[in-house]
Amino acid sequence: MLEKGKISARQFMLLVFMYSLGTSIIVHPALTAGYAGTDAWITSIIAAVIGIGIVFLLVHVSALDTNKNLFELMEAILGKWMGKIVILLFLLFMLFLTATNLRQIGDFMITHIMLGTPISFIMLIFVLTSLYAIKLGLEVIGRSCEIFVPYAFISLMLLIILVSPDADLSRVKPILAEKPSATFVSALPTLGIPYLELVVFLAIIPYVNAFKKAKKGFYIGTIVASFLLFLITFMCLTVLGPEFTARQAYPTYILGKKISIANFLERIEILVAIAWFFTIFFKITVNFYVLSLGFSHFFKLKSPSTLSTPLSFILIILGFILYPNIVYYYELIAYYWVFFSATIGLCLPLLLLMVGKIRQRKT
Repeated sequence: MLEKGKISARQFMLLVFMYSLGTSIIVHPALTAGYAGTDAWITSIIAAVIGIGIVFLLVHVSALDTNKNLFELMEAILGKWMGKIVILLFLLFMLFLTATNLRQIGDFMITHIMLGTPISFIMLIFVLTSLYAIKLGLEVIGRSCEIFVPYAFISLMLLIILVSPDADLSRVKPILAEKPSATFVSALPTLGIPYLELVVFLAIIPYVNAFKKAKKGFYIGTIVASFLLFLITFMCLTVLGPEFTARQAYPTYILGKKISIANFLERIEILVAIAWFFTIFFKITVNFYVLSLGFSHFFKLKSPSTLSTPLSFILIILGFILYPNIVYYYELIAYYWVFFSATIGLCLPLLLLMVGKIRQRKT
């Protein structure tokens, strides 16, 4: 195995938690509201239930051989040449995903936080920080996640608590009155972020020092993150309204601007920014690490960090080429991303599980 370090089941659970929130904090409310309107909170619940089912599938795939990461598993199950082809397709997906995350944080920063700053500078800072983490190894990534999770969690909980006095339940009534079928169907595009992307953890779970606890942590991290996404979506609907939420690129950040306590404590939307900085940083870092691990395995290199430096600059360039602006990005995730991510995040695990079970029976 390329990675020599080990992380604890608790660190793995926290990485899953931070990864699941990642871009979803910003994207999820607008995406669900755009499809389901006032019933977006129901869509959020349905997506979470299906997402837990996806985690169930991933856990069973990882159990095929607990000593092999995703790339080793592909070659062992599908054969050397077919495994190589599938690994290339997976790495292509990871390139797209990581470049997307990098471009998204860049767009957010130059739009709301550091106006006038070149987006290339923001993207460079984030990718270099992730690069440094990858150079230090998986153990350092896991330990740093333990440090930063409380800041992200407390920031989000404060946001939900402080904005709750402005919630108006009439904005989500009547329930299932208009297009009830859309409420259930709209759960499908919301699976693309983050549930179908959780397949990346098949490359990390073999490096957890207790596999049985890691399986439990996979569920807990996903469930807690899903619950927070539900609360944030519900607050966006009841405070901002479904129409306004659907029109905004960053409704959760706008939600933070609504906080007002005694006309004194106001405009503390930085809480959202703090939470998002930490969660998307770990999402980019995990994606970048798995990407480096995959290329190192493909080219039979000795360390996952060998190709990480050139990959970091490729990701910045791809961020500009693949996603020219924020409108293009939201069109992509609203209509097309779920099909791309389902190919890798659902079809690939199903293929590995079925072929793997057949091979086990023959032996």
